[in-house]
Amino acid sequence: MRFLAFLCLFVPLIAGAADLSKAQRAAIEDRIKPFSEVCVAGDSACGGGDVQVAAVEALPGAAKYATCSACHGAEGQGGVGPMLAGQSVDYIVGRLTSYKAGETVGAQSSLMWGQAAGLSDTDIQDLAEYVQSL
Repeated sequence: MRFLAFLCLFVPLIAGAADLSKAQRAAIEDRIKPFSEVCVAGDSACGGGDVQVAAVEALPGAAKYATCSACHGAEGQGGVGPMLAGQSVDYIVGRLTSYKAGETVGAQSSLMWGQAAGLSDTDIQDLAEYVQSL
């Protein structure tokens, strides 16, 4: 019975996939491709190689940024939150300090108040320097 349900549900989908043109397949592949790459120290398959990965991981803000990456992307490319890559240390320090003080900076300030509340001044500086390195 389960096999029959499988055939009824998925065979039409698979058969329909054969009718896609090369352009349609390429468009689908583009939409589902990963938007970032996770590099592990010692993995020479990463685009930047071991030296670049090790240098970025050595920054004190790297571990603290793990929480930020959920919304801002592993490389600061943005996502739910705005793009951080390319921002200066002063900009990031100013924003995090404002959020920590409970100030409204933009539409998503309420999301950031809780994130910044527990950061020390050193944490903020470390994060800002790490973000600038992205």
